[in-house]
Amino acid sequence: MQEFPSVSVVIPSWNQGRFIGRTLDSILKQDYPGSIEIIVSDGGSTDETVDVLKSYGDRLIWWSAKDKGFVDAVTKGVARATGEILAVQSSDDYYLPGAFRAMAKAFLQYPEASFISGGEYSIDLQGNVIGSSNPVGEITPRTILFQTVPPQHATFVKRHYFEETGGMRREVDMCADIDQWYRVAHLAPGHYIPDMLAVYQLHPDQRTVTSDKWYPNLVKMVELCEQEPRYGTKFRLTDEERRNLYTYWEINWTGKRDMQLARPIAFAKLPGLLSYSPRTRRMILGASINPVLKKLLPKGLLRTMQPATINTSRPNLDWWKQ
Repeated sequence: MQEFPSVSVVIPSWNQGRFIGRTLDSILKQDYPGSIEIIVSDGGSTDETVDVLKSYGDRLIWWSAKDKGFVDAVTKGVARATGEILAVQSSDDYYLPGAFRAMAKAFLQYPEASFISGGEYSIDLQGNVIGSSNPVGEITPRTILFQTVPPQHATFVKRHYFEETGGMRREVDMCADIDQWYRVAHLAPGHYIPDMLAVYQLHPDQRTVTSDKWYPNLVKMVELCEQEPRYGTKFRLTDEERRNLYTYWEINWTGKRDMQLARPIAFAKLPGLLSYSPRTRRMILGASINPVLKKLLPKGLLRTMQPATINTSRPNLDWWKQ
């Protein structure tokens, strides 16, 4: 691979006009010597998105027409991509300075990696940093299921691996990006790098919070891969791993939507608590016991039990305005 490979960034878009300019500027203002192709696949937005796209002139490839959702938009965008490296960026998330240089350096350092993923900051609608993630090491099917999921907005994949899997699958549309990295990792491992690459914009109405499809789609993702020989012969869950993982997912994703719905699921697992893995035990206890303790214990005592806050300097998340 050349030192600065060509990159295609596909941006599926739908009514994120207030954010998409930030996304585009964070790409166009990268200090990257290689070629960058920006493809916006808009699903027929009815807000200011189209006006924003028009304002960028010929610096973008874009269209606005009704589609069948996220996977369809990405698929149409990838079909137009020509870059050696492919990124799928959300229209409300954005890159940090130096992200593309860090990606290129990483592919030279890990030439066998199928994809590279870096760290991320999560921000609220006021721009406050409310979380961050910076995993390390190799990315395999097992690490995706049991450790950390590569964030879509901070991931770059060799396009031929993306295409070899057939692209994103509508059968698991809710977790199509996770499924994509999961299948690619079966073909060749990815790799995390320590660089912070992107910013994830949180919304109160995001699918992560509101959809009831996460748990069944994640289960389907695993089952479909195990049914397909080119994936299933390389990695399969044991019965015990499956029991722990599916229990963890069911409580976690139900709780994200409504903790009142997750609590009885977790309570039902308490009699067999010791038969689960430590990670699943923590999820069961967190969803069933913690809410009860919060009602019984004094608020002052609860505050003393919370981990200490580590003060760190705020990163320059507004760099794209410069």
